[in-house]
Amino acid sequence: YQRRVRDGATGPYSERIFVKELGASPNSVINTKPLLDFGGLHPDPNLTYAKHLVDKLFAKDSDVDFGAAFDGDGDRNMVLGKRFFITPSDSVAIIASMATQLPYYKSGLKAVSRSMPTSMALDRVAEKLGFDFFEVPTGWKFFGNLMDKYEKEGSHGFICGEESFGTGSAHIREKDGIWAVLCWLSILALKNPDPSKPFVTVADIVTNFWKEFGRNYYCRYD
Repeated sequence: YQRRVRDGATGPYSERIFVKELGASPNSVINTKPLLDFGGLHPDPNLTYAKHLVDKLFAKDSDVDFGAAFDGDGDRNMVLGKRFFITPSDSVAIIASMATQLPYYKSGLKAVSRSMPTSMALDRVAEKLGFDFFEVPTGWKFFGNLMDKYEKEGSHGFICGEESFGTGSAHIREKDGIWAVLCWLSILALKNPDPSKPFVTVADIVTNFWKEFGRNYYCRYD
């Protein structure tokens, strides 16, 4: 696994969570020292600005099965498999489709929401699995209003996301890239309970999701 942190405030958290708490190799996290100029790099975690990570995952001889990038303050995230890119729209939809198997959502997932420019993959999940669904204008504050609504009703079962690489839940009123990546690591663990069997890859998980829920297309220009 490899995580690129973009020399922002997320760096120390990544080292603590992924290396010290979860036992990942120190070499699996890079650009973790907070720098005022982000080390001369653009902080956005996407295919354009995280080229070093993309090149590593997409190399013909790549031995990395999972990669992730965060922006400077850690609210946005990009998830990659070996020679495979997951759109943010698919990422939040897949997390939602698997949520009830994750410990935090053991009491159930109540509602999901996406911003207007985000693909309809999350809509398909909500319809099939029976979650409340909301499409909101661009702006995280609209998700915050929904989080408040369900919290007042006694539920923290809420997941939301946007095509601009933001994914979140009701545990905080902001996007949380580290949370999203932890969800993906949990999903990989759930799909690979027996190390003696062939590894179920990120591409396998996404492809199976498309087979079950259909595939939505859109294009983002950076």
